[in-house]
Amino acid sequence: MFDKYIIVEARDYDSALKKGLKDKKIKKEDVIVEVLEERKGYMLRKPYIKLKITPKQKKTDDILLYEANKLHNEIELEKLISEDKKFFQIKFLSDGVYITLTEDLLINNDIKLNKITKYLEKKSVEDYDKEIIKKIIEEKNDKPLKIASYQKEKLIDGDANIEISEDKLKVYITLIEAEGGVEVTTDDIHKKLKEKGIVYGLDNDKILNAIEKKLYNKKILIANGKTPEDGKDAEVIYHFSKEKSQKPKLLKDGSVDFKELDLINNVDKGQLLIEIIPPTDGKPGVDVFGNEIPNKKGNYINIIKGPNVVEKENEFKIYATADGQVIFKDGKIEVKEIYEIAGDVDTSTGNIKFNGNVIVRGNVKSGFRVEAEGDIQVNGVVEGSVLIAKGDIVLSRGIQGNNQGFVKAGGDFKARYIENSEVKCDGNVEADVILHSDVVAGSNVIVLGKKGLIAGGSIKSGEEIRAKTIGSHMGTATNLEVGIDPDERKEYDKIEEEIKEIQKNLSNLTKTINLLERLKKESRLPKDKEEILIKSENTKLYLQEKQMELINKSNDFKNRIENLSKGKIHVSGTIYPGVKITILNAIRHIYDEIVYSTLYREDGEIVIGPYEK
Repeated sequence: MFDKYIIVEARDYDSALKKGLKDKKIKKEDVIVEVLEERKGYMLRKPYIKLKITPKQKKTDDILLYEANKLHNEIELEKLISEDKKFFQIKFLSDGVYITLTEDLLINNDIKLNKITKYLEKKSVEDYDKEIIKKIIEEKNDKPLKIASYQKEKLIDGDANIEISEDKLKVYITLIEAEGGVEVTTDDIHKKLKEKGIVYGLDNDKILNAIEKKLYNKKILIANGKTPEDGKDAEVIYHFSKEKSQKPKLLKDGSVDFKELDLINNVDKGQLLIEIIPPTDGKPGVDVFGNEIPNKKGNYINIIKGPNVVEKENEFKIYATADGQVIFKDGKIEVKEIYEIAGDVDTSTGNIKFNGNVIVRGNVKSGFRVEAEGDIQVNGVVEGSVLIAKGDIVLSRGIQGNNQGFVKAGGDFKARYIENSEVKCDGNVEADVILHSDVVAGSNVIVLGKKGLIAGGSIKSGEEIRAKTIGSHMGTATNLEVGIDPDERKEYDKIEEEIKEIQKNLSNLTKTINLLERLKKESRLPKDKEEILIKSENTKLYLQEKQMELINKSNDFKNRIENLSKGKIHVSGTIYPGVKITILNAIRHIYDEIVYSTLYREDGEIVIGPYEK
C-alpha cells in the first residue's frame, strides 16, 4: 500500500486503472479514482486518459474503539433522558415521600435533576427538598432518602396524545403511562379519535399492539390518508429528428465526409410525424377526516398545425399531407414543399437531398450534390457538381462543369449556358449556348437566344434540335442525333449486343455438340461426357429461343424507325463542317457550310430543305 497517491496515464480508463493497481498490488475497492484529463480519439489524435489513484485510509483499532464508546454513551444518555423512571423511583410512604436512584452510571446531572423535578410536579408533590435530590445525584447514593413530608399520592390515569400532520394525511399517537391510575385502553383511543373526527385510514392493529406492548412515549403512526394522484401531462412522441446535429458524417473507415451534414428532415406524404399520448385525469385523495382531496389533471400539449399537416380526429396523431421538409419550431409543425438555400451549396450546407422543390439563391460549388423529388432552381452558377430532380431543373445562369458536372431532370432543363457537362432529361433542353457537353433530351433540344450556339460534344434528342449555329469554323467535332428516344436507342443497342453474344455462344456450342456426337457414333464417348452432351443440346435450344426473341424485338424497332416521320434539325444560321448528323438510322457528315436550313430523313437518307420555323 502506498501513502498518498499515484498518477497513471494510458489510452483508456480500464487500462490505466489496471496498470496502477498492478504496480502497487492493491484492490480496486481499496482506492479512490479521479480522472484528471481525458481526450477522445479523433482524426489523427489518439485517445488518452490520466488518473489519480488515492488509497482509502483505514481506521486504527483505537479510533474504532473510541467511536464505539462514544456511540454507546450517546445511546445510554438518550435512554436516561427519554425514560422517566429508569434511574429513579418515587414512593409515597406513611411517613413521607422517598426517592431511590436505580442507575449506577449517572451522566449529565442537570438533565437528571430536571427529569426528577418535572416528575414530582406532575405528581403534585409539595414542598420537596431539592437540595437532597442534588446531593443524592452528586454522591451517586442508591439508598432511599426522604425528600418531602407525608402526602397523599396523586393518581394519574394513562392517556394518549393524538397528533395530525399538516396535510391531514397522517395521524400519530403517543401513549402516556398511568401513574397510579387507570391505563389507557383502545376504546379510550377510539373515542378520542372519533371526537376529533378521524375516520379514514385507521390501523386498529397498530393501536392494539401499542396498548398490549405498552409502547409509552413513542410516536406511532396509526392512520394514513390517501394521497391524491395528479394526472400525467400529455406526452409527445416525435417520428422525426427534432434536432439535426449538423456534424459531418463519419464513414466506416474512420474518415469524415464534410459534404454530408444531414440538415434536412425529409418526410413523405402520409408519414406519421407526431404521436400524442393524451393526459390522464389522475385520482383524488382522501384525508384522515374522510374529506376528498382534489388532484391536478394532466395538461394537454397544444401543437399548432401549419401547412401540409393534418391531425386525424380521435387518433392524437399528426401526419404529413405532402412531401417535403418537416419544420417544428415554437410549438408549431409544418411541412415545407420548398427548401430554400439563401446562399451557396458548399461546406456550410453539405449535400442537399429534399422531398420537394429546392431553390438555391447562390451557387452550387464543385463536388457537391443537390437532389430533389420535385424541381430544382439555381440562381447562381453550377460548377462541377451533380443536380438530380424528378421534376424540372432551371438554372438562371448556367453550368460550368469542368467535365465533372452532371444534370438529370425528369422534366425539362433550362439554362443560359451548358459547358463541359453531361445533361440528361426526359423533356426539353433549352439553352443559349451548349459547348463540349453530352446532352440527351427525351423531346427537343432548343438552343436559341442571343448566340444559339452548339459546338463540340454530343447532342441527342427524341424529336428535334433547333439552333442558330452548329459547330464552328474551326471544324469542331459535334455529333447531333434526333428522331428516336435516346433511352430507346440505348435499349436497341443493348439488344444488338446481346444478339451478337448469343450468336458467338451458339457457334461454340455447335462445335462442341458436333464433336461429342461424332464420338458417340464411334462409341468412344465416356459416360461423364454424355451428360455434357445433353446439357449442351438443352442450352443450344434455350439460346436459339432467346436469340429469336431478341431478333423480333430488333426488327420491331427497325420497322418503327422506318415508319417514323419525326426527327429534324433546324438551323437558322450556319452548320459548319465537322458536324455529324444522325436522324433515325440515317447518317450524314457535313463537309460544307449549310445555312438557314432544316435537315430531315427521306427515303432512308438525310436531305437538306428550307428552314422551317
